[in-house]
Amino acid sequence: MEKRAVTYTVGIGGWDHAAFDACFYPKANMDSLERLSFYSRFFDTVEVRATFWDESLGEPDAQRWIDAVAGNKRFTFNLKLHSLFTHKKLFKPQVTRNIRGMLQELARAGRLGALVAQFPYAFTNTSANRFHLVKLGEIFRGFPVHVELRHESWNQPTLMNFLSENLLAPINADLPRVKQLMPFLTGVVGDHAYLRLHGRNEKGWLLNGMETRYDYLYNSKELRELDRRLDALSGKCSRVTVICNNTTHGKAVANALQIISSLKEGKHVLVPQATLNAFPHLQEIASVVESGSELYKKVV
Repeated sequence: MEKRAVTYTVGIGGWDHAAFDACFYPKANMDSLERLSFYSRFFDTVEVRATFWDESLGEPDAQRWIDAVAGNKRFTFNLKLHSLFTHKKLFKPQVTRNIRGMLQELARAGRLGALVAQFPYAFTNTSANRFHLVKLGEIFRGFPVHVELRHESWNQPTLMNFLSENLLAPINADLPRVKQLMPFLTGVVGDHAYLRLHGRNEKGWLLNGMETRYDYLYNSKELRELDRRLDALSGKCSRVTVICNNTTHGKAVANALQIISSLKEGKHVLVPQATLNAFPHLQEIASVVESGSELYKKVV
């Protein structure tokens, strides 16, 4: 369905997943930048996962990413904040400088989406943790910072005001219906809503294994439900970013393409041949199939 005057960007939580070789990329052993370039032919945004664990990344890396997506003028990057800030609650000056350098480089090129701060379930609503968020907002002042709070203790009427006062914005996360996990919120701070879809694998989430946690394929009924949630968000802002983080076995690829088609009123979209092979049900939305470097029309 057509969404009023709202800009939607849809992408995936990372482009460098090994599982994508079998269900997205046209050949194995592509390097990271080749993968990113190919990825940008199908999606307009991505979350950069490497910044979550690699302290050494900086401006030169951001410039290489920008060059890799030169063919897609709409493409934006969302940097995932290093775990030092979110899981260890440390502020290392050099890492801070590196992150700010990447953000500045992306912003100068018009390629910055947001800085994504994903906090763990153990990060509960305490005075110390609220102060940590205050410091986070101060350190990255001037950049769009979106925070994902997973513990239900943050689900308070005052949350949006608290975030806004500290130059932060919420992430609206779709999580399994597990006790004490945050429910889906439709709060928006500013003019940009950020939605992360983690899947609804309750058993996998409780087992706490990364692969099992994000092993989930949204079905058509659930996608229609998510579309209604997008409607609720779009009434409060002019930009919405949707990130599919159910990356196990490449399921995020299939769901992201389905969401793009839905946002285009069900129009057919470009689908890689490898993805069509892995997820045959995408035939109903694929008008053009990518096979290696060649394009050919699919009979519809």
